[in-house]
Amino acid sequence: MKKAGLLVIFSALFCGTFAKDTVPVLIWNPRQKNKENYDFEWAKNLQALSQINILLFEQDALSIEDLSSRPGKLHHVNQWMENSHSLYLPNVVDPTHLAHDLPSQGYNVVVLEPGSSTAGLQLKQQEKNLVIVKLPSHTHKIQSRSHAIQKADEVMESVISKIGEMEDFTIIFTGRTPSVKLQDEFEQRVRIARSLQAVPERSPRGFHNYSCVLLYLYKNITFNFYTNETLNNSYTISESSHLSDSGECRPEASKLLMKYNTPEYGKFNIQFSFKNLNNEWMLEGVKTLMDTKEDIFTLVNNDIGGIPIGMSYSCSEKTYLKNNSTSKSIVMVLDGFQVQPFSSNQTKFSGSWDCVGFFTVPIWCALLVTLLLLFILFSGMYMLGDIKTMDRFDDPKGKPIMVATTD
Repeated sequence: MKKAGLLVIFSALFCGTFAKDTVPVLIWNPRQKNKENYDFEWAKNLQALSQINILLFEQDALSIEDLSSRPGKLHHVNQWMENSHSLYLPNVVDPTHLAHDLPSQGYNVVVLEPGSSTAGLQLKQQEKNLVIVKLPSHTHKIQSRSHAIQKADEVMESVISKIGEMEDFTIIFTGRTPSVKLQDEFEQRVRIARSLQAVPERSPRGFHNYSCVLLYLYKNITFNFYTNETLNNSYTISESSHLSDSGECRPEASKLLMKYNTPEYGKFNIQFSFKNLNNEWMLEGVKTLMDTKEDIFTLVNNDIGGIPIGMSYSCSEKTYLKNNSTSKSIVMVLDGFQVQPFSSNQTKFSGSWDCVGFFTVPIWCALLVTLLLLFILFSGMYMLGDIKTMDRFDDPKGKPIMVATTD
């Protein structure tokens, strides 16, 4: 029943795309956390957003430009889209006709006009409910569109905070007509390309952050298990099993705790600890926790320290950390990463302090060869400049120069 109802929704939304008078549609569910990036395969969309209740927010006019040029006005919507299972359709023909199609599918329709209270909202239990919330209008006026978009975001936050306590909803935000009229098909396709900026980009897989700590893993973390210095087994923590990030931020120390749910070991926590010493930070160590088993790992070869506050550390080579246990030998392998604790920016790294120094072996070889060639060149020029030539020559019309051979 759930999939059949949602199939009607997506079929209706996708019909007529790339026609005139189209509006964007945002779909999300706050109770379902973002686990993967969506494509437009219907099966995945239906599985991800398969819910009985639907909350439809209708704006009188909405276009791609309202989303891309005013992202700050839709603060709450952007957060929901980023932190939930979500779908963004930039070009849909008249999605509000769902209000006419869904009642035939057994939906109980409730309409909330602008200014109406949610106190008297009556939802039928064990049945499918469609709640239509009509948002404040006047978005067709350019001078008031920005204010109306911000007002719509505030109304949606208020309604969702109240209705969301009652039932689990799949939420749709769209408009009845476009706020920007199109002149031709070419302009419409340009707008579709521009629509990529309409919603914030999701963080790439492997990117972890908590308030003051940023960490990006180029590849998955691997644990190598050794027995008598011989590699016995290895296990890789896949980023697809990542659940959440948390941590601790203090002026003298900070931590980043990454939580995973692995198929083999269940819940698996990895915590990076950093310390601030005279405005320079260092990596103290990494602690892992699997069930009740705890291990502390420290760097094997080099220390990550002495890096000024406000700079990140990056390394494209493999970094090895070994546990301090005497009973078992485990090596954690970070195959390329970048990290920055005590950061004031939660989304972007600062200048990088790379693990590979500037004067590498190839650079030293090139410099030595160049210096050797320069030495040979200047030595030859010096020798040429030291050659002495005659200062007198024979005159054909005068007497020849006589050089005495005896005293």
